[in-house]
Amino acid sequence: MTTVHPPALVRRGSWIYCPLLGAAALFLLRLVATWVSNLQWAPLQGVFELAASGADPWGMLGAVLVGAVIGLGFAGLLAQERLTVGVDDQRAVLTTGRESNEFPRAEIGSVFVERGHLVLLDPTGGELARRKSGLDRFALRDAFKAHGHPWRDGDPYAGRYRLWTADVPELSLRANKLLSDRDHALRRRDNKRAEILRDELAEQGIVLRDGHKKQYWRATDRF
Repeated sequence: MTTVHPPALVRRGSWIYCPLLGAAALFLLRLVATWVSNLQWAPLQGVFELAASGADPWGMLGAVLVGAVIGLGFAGLLAQERLTVGVDDQRAVLTTGRESNEFPRAEIGSVFVERGHLVLLDPTGGELARRKSGLDRFALRDAFKAHGHPWRDGDPYAGRYRLWTADVPELSLRANKLLSDRDHALRRRDNKRAEILRDELAEQGIVLRDGHKKQYWRATDRF
C-alpha cells in the first residue's frame, strides 16, 4: 500500500510551535496582567487578576507552563484533523485522527483535489468522500494513478453545477427544504450543521459546491 502523509514539518512541527506559542502568550499576559488589573475600567478583571497572582519567579514560571500545556492541547486537536491517505490496487483508505474510512476500488468513479479537499466520487457522480487535505497534490496523484484508480485533474462534473435559489422546480420539496436549511446554516457559519445537511442531500442524489456563501448544486446520474 502507498501511503501519503502530511509533511514531516507539519506533523512534528505543531508539537513544537504550538507549546511555544502558548507559553509566549501566557508570558506576555503575565507581563501586562498586573498593570491591567489595576485599571478599574478594564474588562475581564478576574482573568487579569488571576494571571497576576503569585509572586515571581514562580508565578511567571507557572504561567509559562500553563501556556505550554494549552499549546500541547491545540497540537493534539490539529493532529486529530490531519488526513492520511493509503492506496492499493483494491481500495483507498482515508484516515483522520483515529477514524478510518475504506472505499473499494470498484466503488470509485473519480478522484481529484478541489479547493484544498480530496474528493472521491462514485461511478454515478455521487460524492463518496470530501476531506480537507493538506497533502501534496502530486503525491496524491501519483499514489492513485500507480494503483489504477481514476485520478482526474479536476471535477469531471464541473460544468453541471447550477446556482441554487429558493424553490428550484427541478428539485423535490424535500431537497429544496434541505438546501434552504443549509443556506441558513452557512449564513450563521454553523459548519457542523452544514456538513450534516450536505450528507442528507447526498442521499437525495444532490452534490454541492459552495462559493461566496452561495450553494451550487448538481444531480447525480441516478437522480
